Amino acid sequence: MSDDRISNNEDLNVNETGKSRNERVSLGFTLAIYALCGLFIFFLVGKLYITTVVNYDIYARAASNQQWRMMSYEADRGIIYDANFMPLASNTYNYTVVISPKILMSSSEIENGTLTRSQLINDFSTLFGLTPEEIDEVLPVDPNDSTDPRNDVAGMDLIRNVEADVAEPAKTYCTQHSLAGISFVPVPQRYYNYGSLAAQVIGYASNDGVSLNGVYGLEAYYNSVLSGTDGYRYSEVDQGTEGVLPYSDAISQPAVNGNNLVLNIDVNVQRICEEVCRSAYIQYNPRDGICAIVMDPYTGAILAMVSLPDYDLNDPYAIPYGYDPISWNALNDDDQVDYLMSNVWRNRCISDTYEPGSTFKALTTCIAFEENLTNENEEFSDEPIQVSDIDTISCWLQKQHGGNHGMESLRQAFENSCNPIFVQLAQRIGIHRYYEYVHMFGFYETTGIDLPAEGTGIFHTEPSVIDLSCLSFGESATVTPIQLLNSYCAIVNGGNLMVPHVVRYITDENGNIVDEIEPEVIRTIFSENTCARVRQLMINVVDEGTGTAGQVPGYYVAGKTSTSTIENGPMAGAHVLSFSCFAPSYDPRIAVLVVLNKPAENSVGSSAAASTAARIVEETLSYMGVPRILTEEDYDQLTTRYWVQPVVGLTATEASSRIGYNGISCVYGSTSMTADTVVGYTYPSTDAQLYSSGIVMLYPEGDNIQMLTSTVPNLTGKTAIECMEALRDVNLNCHIEGDVMGICVSQDELVGSTLFAGSIVTVTLEDTNIAPDSGATSEPDSEDGVTQGDDEEGTEETGEGGLVG
Repeated sequence: MSDDRISNNEDLNVNETGKSRNERVSLGFTLAIYALCGLFIFFLVGKLYITTVVNYDIYARAASNQQWRMMSYEADRGIIYDANFMPLASNTYNYTVVISPKILMSSSEIENGTLTRSQLINDFSTLFGLTPEEIDEVLPVDPNDSTDPRNDVAGMDLIRNVEADVAEPAKTYCTQHSLAGISFVPVPQRYYNYGSLAAQVIGYASNDGVSLNGVYGLEAYYNSVLSGTDGYRYSEVDQGTEGVLPYSDAISQPAVNGNNLVLNIDVNVQRICEEVCRSAYIQYNPRDGICAIVMDPYTGAILAMVSLPDYDLNDPYAIPYGYDPISWNALNDDDQVDYLMSNVWRNRCISDTYEPGSTFKALTTCIAFEENLTNENEEFSDEPIQVSDIDTISCWLQKQHGGNHGMESLRQAFENSCNPIFVQLAQRIGIHRYYEYVHMFGFYETTGIDLPAEGTGIFHTEPSVIDLSCLSFGESATVTPIQLLNSYCAIVNGGNLMVPHVVRYITDENGNIVDEIEPEVIRTIFSENTCARVRQLMINVVDEGTGTAGQVPGYYVAGKTSTSTIENGPMAGAHVLSFSCFAPSYDPRIAVLVVLNKPAENSVGSSAAASTAARIVEETLSYMGVPRILTEEDYDQLTTRYWVQPVVGLTATEASSRIGYNGISCVYGSTSMTADTVVGYTYPSTDAQLYSSGIVMLYPEGDNIQMLTSTVPNLTGKTAIECMEALRDVNLNCHIEGDVMGICVSQDELVGSTLFAGSIVTVTLEDTNIAPDSGATSEPDSEDGVTQGDDEEGTEETGEGGLVG
């Protein structure tokens, strides 16, 4: 029994030992579970910390992108208006056509064979103007062919800059054929309402894929003003439908459209200047172009600015004005862009420099008067003057004809443009004092005009006696056209050098003025007395001196001519011709500068620039409503007739130069004509006599040339000048009979009849006791009480002299 008890005890000990072991295992397992749970919790806490703290920005943005959507609102670019609120630059859209090649070729009509791939390629070629080869390169044959790399393209631009009139038919086509994988993305663009008008002034803006940005001209200078600020709306959306959730608070910022520019440029004055300059460009074929500026001399406002050759603002990379299409297409893309950048897009009026020549004599005279070193009646000799051991300066008459003007007053020297006299004046002034004035004129700095890329002239930093002597008549240094005309405006307005301005004021999108550009005086450089005396000398230049080609009957032009000659290099003998003037001289309304840079014919003199400026003055003042004050002598001059010169066998440029000597204009009778085309015949021919306001049609050689025609306007009730202008506008000539101071009572050609361009229409004028619109016939007093000069033709300035070794 005791053995049985012992056995039971042993069994009990074994059970207790097993139980203890099981408890330890269970405890260890429990602890392991707790440890794992602890680690997991630690992991979760760490992960949560990383997510919510370390990487908060990343995950917050990801969550926001799922719950919120941002919709952007693009700001409209500001409009550019002319002085009359005519839009010059406005906004439009074109399209970028984006395709997904694989999805496009998986469209149902293509899949079922209703629309074949070749038909699609041909239709797209017709719709978008692409070659079939260009389209074939991007469209896969089989959208399920994994070996065709074209199927790997998720999306691409098929074509950019598609105009709306092209995009709309293409959209309709895609809808009709249920094409997928193609979209038309609208892209904001600029539209220039007048094409090439004021091209270099306005400049152009292009879309870089993000926004419109100005590249040249006002578009670039005022880019931040025109651009505005884009807006947005940030809304919470449903992840499934992406619809905006109700009652959610959206964050929004409205777009602020760009401000508008209102210019001093008047589209009508600008058009006048451009048409006149294009006529001169055809007539004289200047190798380095033409520039012209019209300014208000009292405020510095730019009323017109022309730089030729120019370009179409809506297609800036197209063939520029005056370039032969065949020659243009022969250039590669890089050469075309180089030419456009260096000759066309650049504004010559503010970026190019040239030797001002005799126009600088007005400034030399101003300095001498201001320093009280001479007077108009002082006598000078224009004998050649030696300025160094090897350099002698002589009058242009000495160089051309071996003689000179002898003793003459300063007034006569100014009219005759004699270089030695102005060298003597400069030497009296002295180098230091003379160049102090040159600095005051602003020639060592920009004018501050509100256009980009304004240049400055090249002037001496340590001038010598030779430098001083040459600069006295405008050589050995250069200026920009805007610098020269701005200094002339100071003479006109009584001595104030102004800041030129293209923009008049800036408005918001509602038309409220936010910034007005007030006239700004840089400094006063001359007294009113000095300016009045020099203005009178400039009146004499046009009345009796070298500037007679600048006369405009009834508008009393005053100015100074210049012929600056290239002495060395491949262009030796070429001239830079210019004429700077203002009108009417008794009450100036405008100041004008015209620069003809190196006409093809070296025989062309400064009268070419003067006659070009005269037409700008005449038409601009007429448009502005300034009355003509005509005398009987003016009417005599107006109706003086000249024989049409024989020009058959000459090039068009040579013919235009010869015929244009008396102010008569030439018009090409065929679009195929260029400056080098040989003239076959003219209309009218050499048996006709025309007024200086007349036109002659030039036709090339050939038997099958179609002559141009014109329609006769109604001239009844018009004055003599109005009859001439109305006929000239339609390429017809006028012949006046009867009382030239009367109004038209009849014309020999019926109104509305068709004549060959260049034909002469005879009008009969009678005094019907109705005062003509051209104003009274009494002559105004000139400055300082001096009466206007007679109409005797002055000496033609064909050279300025220069350094003679």
